[in-house]
Amino acid sequence: MPITRSAFQRYRLIDEIISRYPRQYSKKKLFDVCRDKCGIRSMSSLEKDIQRLREDHDAPIAYDKRRNGYYYTDPQFRLLRLMLSPDDMEALDYAREVLTATQGASVAGELANALQKVRQSLDIIREVKTETLTRRVVYVEERILGGNRHYVPVLIRAINQNRQITFHYRKHETAIEAGAIAEIPKLRLLHPILLREVADSWYVIGYDEPSGKERTFALDRMSDLDITNDPCAVPDDVLTNVSELFEHIYGITDSSGPVEEILLRFSPLFGRYVKAKPIHQTQEVVRDTDEECVVRLRLAPNRDLLMHLRSYGEHLTVLQPENLVKEMKESLQSTLSRY
Repeated sequence: MPITRSAFQRYRLIDEIISRYPRQYSKKKLFDVCRDKCGIRSMSSLEKDIQRLREDHDAPIAYDKRRNGYYYTDPQFRLLRLMLSPDDMEALDYAREVLTATQGASVAGELANALQKVRQSLDIIREVKTETLTRRVVYVEERILGGNRHYVPVLIRAINQNRQITFHYRKHETAIEAGAIAEIPKLRLLHPILLREVADSWYVIGYDEPSGKERTFALDRMSDLDITNDPCAVPDDVLTNVSELFEHIYGITDSSGPVEEILLRFSPLFGRYVKAKPIHQTQEVVRDTDEECVVRLRLAPNRDLLMHLRSYGEHLTVLQPENLVKEMKESLQSTLSRY
């Protein structure tokens, strides 16, 4: 049964008094505190709250007649713990690992229920303390959650335990003609090395034994993920490549070309945006005037970078390298040809 805000406030107060002052508060004194702080109206209401805590949430509340006070038969019991199951606690442990690895990136899937319970509890506590607040002061854009995010804790577990994974995988590039039978996703075996989140999408990078190279797989195209009992065996050179993979790569797609010096000229307005939120960690401001803002990147051009640069539209001019200038022209011309 859902806990209302007023009931939760009373439960928290009862929990605080019983856990902090066992047997020292008589039923009458406990009622007086709840009446003054929570507006409880009768002794029977207090008794009902205690009974609900016992029956609905397994709170180990007992009454000591000799001392005329309530106490927990389990001294370790606390109210927030009654809202979390052992599975929830394990999910929160994985959530902590995800948040540590991604410095606060959002997670969903099997973590959502546990996180939602904690979030609701904190929201109730805040609302109790700020009941006079009548308008919304923070707006966070809601994200469309999906993309097999429930695989994230499973993959973290596999990487931490150094175990191989199997899964079926379907490429975006697979063309399915009208009336043709859909391709059966291919079964893959991977030695997972690391996870990466880009633009709210998740990817796993690992060692692919048949090719002898590192491979990247998008979680939203995976299915039937499973952890095997076989340990990972990743060559040292592959580990080195993966550790250095994103130092000079924008996004997630690899590049067949070398790392190059990229010069970009922005309009003054968009130059301020780019300075406030750099495109990549290698970004340097070369020139910043009232007419233009020129920045330098050290990257290996790839598809993700090209798509990102196109998003700036007429506010950006690619100055170098020549091959990236050519790609931008061809891409924009192809776009114009559709109109």
